[in-house]
Amino acid sequence: MPATPNALDAAYRARTIATVARTRATNPAPVPNTEGRAALLEIATLLDTAAHSLETEEPGTWDGIVITNTMDWDASQALRTADEIAATHPTIGFPPRFTQYVTAPVFGNNVDLPPSLLPSGPVLIVQEGELFARLLVLHAAINVMTDKGMVALLLENAFRLHWKHAHLAESETVLTDRPANRAAVPAAVEIPTPGTPMALRRAHDAYGQTVTFGLKDRHLPCHVSIQGVTHTAVRMVSHRGATIATCNDDSHRNAAAVAARELYDSLS
Repeated sequence: MPATPNALDAAYRARTIATVARTRATNPAPVPNTEGRAALLEIATLLDTAAHSLETEEPGTWDGIVITNTMDWDASQALRTADEIAATHPTIGFPPRFTQYVTAPVFGNNVDLPPSLLPSGPVLIVQEGELFARLLVLHAAINVMTDKGMVALLLENAFRLHWKHAHLAESETVLTDRPANRAAVPAAVEIPTPGTPMALRRAHDAYGQTVTFGLKDRHLPCHVSIQGVTHTAVRMVSHRGATIATCNDDSHRNAAAVAARELYDSLS
C-alpha cells in the first residue's frame, strides 16, 4: 500500500527544510562556527531519514480504513533527534520545535513561535513583534497551501525569519543603549479594552500605531520585582506588531513582554 498523501506532504516538507539546513551550512556567511555547520548537516541527514521513512512506510489500517494521522517510529525518532539538536544549537537559527512544520500535514498540529527573547527595550520589542507577526502570516499560508512549490517557498521564508530572530540580540541596536538607538514611543491614545485582536486592529486603524487600555480583571505579572515583590501589570500599550504590558510605575514600561504575549495569545 503506498504512503498516504499526508505522509508524502510531510516528507516533502522534511526534504525542503533539509535543503535549507544544507544551504545554510555551506554558506560562508551565516553560521559562525564549525560546530553550527555540523549541527545543520546532522539535522539535514535526520530530515532525509524521516522523509524516506514517511515515503516508504506502509500505512496502518483499522477495519479496512487507512490510518492517516500516525507516523512510524523511525520518522518520529529522527524528528525528535533533530529538534534536540536545534535546541542545543540556538545560533543556527532553527527553533527548538521546528519539526512541527513537518508533522503538521499528519497530525494537524500548529507550529509554535520561537521562544521570546524577553526583550527589555522598545527597539527589540518592536523588532521581535514584527518577526512574530510575519511568522504567523506565513504559518497561516502554509496551512492552506496545496501547491508544493509555494509550500517550499513559504518554508524557506519562515526559516529566514527564524534566522533573523535567533540573531536579533546581536544587532547593534540591542547591544547598545545609546539614545540614538532607542525607538521613540508615540503618545498612546486611551481606548476601551478590546475583546478580540480584530477590535484591536480596528483601534489601530482609527487612532494610529500606539493605543493604551486597561487590563480590567486580567492583572498580569510584569516580571520585574523589587526585594521579592512582583509588580502587577494593569495596563497595556499596544503597537503594530508588538504589545507591551506596563505597570502603574513608568519605570517598568517595557518589562512585561511575556505577559503581553500571553494576553495576545489569549485574545487569539
